[in-house]
Amino acid sequence: MPDSPAFPHRRWKDHPVPGVDFPDATTFTSDPRWVQTACEALSARLDKEIDLLAGIDIGGLGFAGALALRNGLGFIDIRKVASIRADVVRSLAANYELGNGIALSKGQALDGRQVAIIDDCLMSGGTALATALLLRRLGANCTHALFVFELEGLGGRERLTQNGVAVHSLQGLPPTQPK
Repeated sequence: MPDSPAFPHRRWKDHPVPGVDFPDATTFTSDPRWVQTACEALSARLDKEIDLLAGIDIGGLGFAGALALRNGLGFIDIRKVASIRADVVRSLAANYELGNGIALSKGQALDGRQVAIIDDCLMSGGTALATALLLRRLGANCTHALFVFELEGLGGRERLTQNGVAVHSLQGLPPTQPK
């Protein structure tokens, strides 16, 4: 996380669970200088073999699209099951991060593709791990995940690393906003 600026953000107190204050990136995404700074920093952490980005609903979608455009890559959207209506492939796992799981539209050409996950915040790693496992099940090689924020001490980095996913985050934060 060195060489990254402190991104301006607000914290949602006790969200998604008590004792966790979620950092909201939308407080800086309306400023093109901050978006460019985030994309440049995320791009510097992209493995050269990556040819497809998987943006996680909802915070990772904008970053994945911007990063894909910047780097000449493709991108797909990983959606929460309840928010997608198309014919989908899904992975069900009930927890506070996933609700009823994640899904992506069928028909994606993933076999043999080098895919990196993009999201705004890493907490416990449940959503990112479910995404990596779903992408792998569909034939993709998914070994990298990039985040703007990482809430430290919640086990997300360890969970992903134990499952063969390298974690790259731009800014580490404590789980709760200091008083």
